[in-house]
Amino acid sequence: MAVAGVAKRYAQAAFAVAKEHGQLTHWEQRLRDLIQVAEDADLEEFVENPAIPLEAKVQVIERLFPDEDDRYLRNLLVLLLERGRWHQLRDVVEAFQQLLREERGVLDVELVTAVPLEEAEIERVRQQLETRLGRPVQLRTTVDPELLGGAVLRIGDEVFDASVRTQLTGLRRQLIGAAA
Repeated sequence: MAVAGVAKRYAQAAFAVAKEHGQLTHWEQRLRDLIQVAEDADLEEFVENPAIPLEAKVQVIERLFPDEDDRYLRNLLVLLLERGRWHQLRDVVEAFQQLLREERGVLDVELVTAVPLEEAEIERVRQQLETRLGRPVQLRTTVDPELLGGAVLRIGDEVFDASVRTQLTGLRRQLIGAAA
């Protein structure tokens, strides 16, 4: 899923800093920690509490990421705190991950099916996509029972819809058009 707006701008700025300082691999490793931080309900409650001074919140961030290699990461987190945008941390992380994939030439692909696929089927689809597209693929799968059958494939801005629902809708339009 693409992230837009403010979160994307924060991610772009953080990505530029990480790239400039040769820390893309370090940041990639730390993104898992950031996701855990973003999902910690107690920390979120602490950070979002207006009665707690900013200095106390910054101290917690400094304790969570004490390494000198994490100084730019800390700066990002403190900036989100100062600007009241902590709630967008998940989106910033997602946008940063997308920028990493783009940097490495990995295509972000979403496959929507009517029923869940087995891991072996997902891997086979991923391999076929990589062969046809000539690039590594990050494949995300979701289930939408309303498709009735078939699949929808999203590669960037392109959508390939081979769902039964779409085929039935098209057939319905043809029948209505022929009857008119």
